[in-house]
Formats: sequence, structure tokens, C-alpha cells
Amino acid sequence: MTKNLQKSNSLESAEPITVFEVSKGGTLRVSNYTEAETRADFYDYVASLWSRSQEDLAYAMTECQPLAWAVHSIYSEFRDEIEAELQDAQDAGGGNKRKLVDLEARLQAMPEEPEEGAEDWVLSLSTEEFGERLAPEIETWFAEPPDWNTEDDYLPESGTSQGAALEFFRDMPGDALDTLGIDIVEGDRPGSTYYAAELRGDMDRANRAAEAAGIPVRFVAAQD
Repeated sequence: MTKNLQKSNSLESAEPITVFEVSKGGTLRVSNYTEAETRADFYDYVASLWSRSQEDLAYAMTECQPLAWAVHSIYSEFRDEIEAELQDAQDAGGGNKRKLVDLEARLQAMPEEPEEGAEDWVLSLSTEEFGERLAPEIETWFAEPPDWNTEDDYLPESGTSQGAALEFFRDMPGDALDTLGIDIVEGDRPGSTYYAAELRGDMDRANRAAEAAGIPVRFVAAQD
């Protein structure tokens, strides 16, 4: 993912200045931040390598759990297709015994649970099957926005302006956070998925404190 957040190597340096928007509730977001929109943006660490080969996709699955889930779903659909084709052949009277044997062998080689069979299936695909059967579906998956209900725990925080602000202030020494009046909130109640850096005091006071201490941040009111 292309990041547009700059951070100073030293708190004593006044440049570059990173500007943060402050919501009415105090939540901090990086100002003018280009947020990720698609899975390819969020999971850029695997989006650029998975399509090179079956082995690369198998590796990417181990690095990105949501991608593994997507392949598992495709695997299950493919297995269901073979099972349906086998059932149709059997219902037709089993006249084509060679086809029956082939379908039975293919089905037997694919465990019902995708966690047990999807990776081996990916690795067993021919280059043609990989390119025509699997790759287009994975490309579509990467081009779509993530499902925040199921993928939230796996999405890099830097994909959003709020998450990028959280990462920025997590890296800041505790005494600097105290100087600015910033809290790191990791769940504001049991079961909460709200993670953010919050300005707990007055914005103007925080700006004066940042300038006096040589901390390269400034705060502005959010427009929304």
C-alpha cells in the first residue's frame, strides 16, 4: 500500500510536520491520507506475488488468512461441482465407466474440509487450470473491498487514516504522548473493536505543547 504519512526521525526535529484531524470525540486521523479501498490495497504484501505461480499462491495463503478463506470457498465450490457431475453420471446409468472412475478419483483426492485439501489442490493445478479456473476469481476477490465483519482482525491499521494515526502515536515515547495529551485506546469497552489514538485535551493547547517541545505534529479540527 502506498503510504503518505511522513514521520520525523527525531522528536527534536521540527520537520516534517504531520497534521492530524481531531474529531468531536477526540479521535485522531492523519490529514489528507489516501486510504486503502480494495483488498489489493490492504493486503499489498501478498497482492503482488500470488499470481506468479501455484506455489506463490499457496505461500500467500499462509501469509494472509482472508485469502486462504477465499481459496477455501473456491475449493469447496469446485469440489461440489465434481460431486454433482459424478451424481449426474451415476444417475445416467453409469454407461461411461471411464468418466465415473475419473470423477471418483478426483473427488477422493479432495478432502471435504477445505482446510485439509485446498493447498494441495492449488499445487496440483496445471498452469492452464490455474490461469483459467482459479486466477480470475482471486483477481476479483482482490479488486473488491474487504468484508469488515470477518476480516477486521487481519486488515493492516495503516489502511485507514485513523489506523495510520494510531500506528504513528504507538511509536511515540510515552512522555511525548503525555506532553500532547494523547491516549491510545484499544477497545473502549469489552468486545469493542474500536482502536484509536485520541486527543483528550484542548487542541490549541496540544499544538502549543508540540511546538514548545519540538514534536513534529499539529492538530486541526475534522471537517466531518
